[in-house]
Amino acid sequence: MDKIRRVATLLLFALLILAGCDNSTGETGDQASPNAFHSDEYGIGLAYDNHQAHAVTETSGYFGDPAWRLDAETDAPGDRLLVLRLNDSDEILTGELRLGVSRDPGQLERCTRPGPLATSSKTGTTELDGALFTTYRGGDAAMNHFQNLRAYRAVHHGTCYAIDLVLQGTNPEVYDPPREAPFSREEGFARLEALLQGLAFDEKPRGRS
Repeated sequence: MDKIRRVATLLLFALLILAGCDNSTGETGDQASPNAFHSDEYGIGLAYDNHQAHAVTETSGYFGDPAWRLDAETDAPGDRLLVLRLNDSDEILTGELRLGVSRDPGQLERCTRPGPLATSSKTGTTELDGALFTTYRGGDAAMNHFQNLRAYRAVHHGTCYAIDLVLQGTNPEVYDPPREAPFSREEGFARLEALLQGLAFDEKPRGRS
C-alpha cells in the first residue's frame, strides 16, 4: 500500500504541475515537464517542474560545500538527499532547495532548534504533507558575498528532515559596469517555496515501524 500511495501522490503532483504551473523562467511553447525524486530509505519524495529547477550534485561556492543541512555542526552525521537549483541561477544570484536527513539521536534531539546561521531566535511552523515543520530565517555575508536561508525542520517517522531554501551570490555593484541578478530575492524565495508543493511523505518509510 505504501508503494501504491507513493506512486499515486507523485503522479498527482505531476498532473497538477502540468495543468497549472506558472512558467516564470520565460520559456514559451512547451508544457511543464515534471521530474520526481524519491528516497525509499527515508520515505520522502519531491515532484518538481524541470522548467523551473534541476537537480545538481555540486553546491560549493564562496561559503563552501555544506553538510546535510546548511547550519549543521561540524561532522554532524546525516545525509544530503537532493539539491534543486533554479534554472536561471548564475554567479550573481543562485537559488537552491536542499533536502537533508539524519536519524542520529543527537541530531533528532536538536533538529528543530535554530542553528548558528539563524538571524533571530524567532521561529514559526508550517505543515507539509502532514508533517509539522519548524521554520526560521538566517544567513551569512562576507567580502561582497551573501547567503540567505529559509529553514524548514521536522522530526517525522524517527527522522530529522532538513529543508534549506538558499539564495546566495555576489553584490552586483562590485562589477564594472554593475550587473543585474537573474531574478530578485523575493522572486527567488517565492519560486523555491513553490517547489515545496511537490513534497510527499511515505506512510511508512523503510525500516520504520
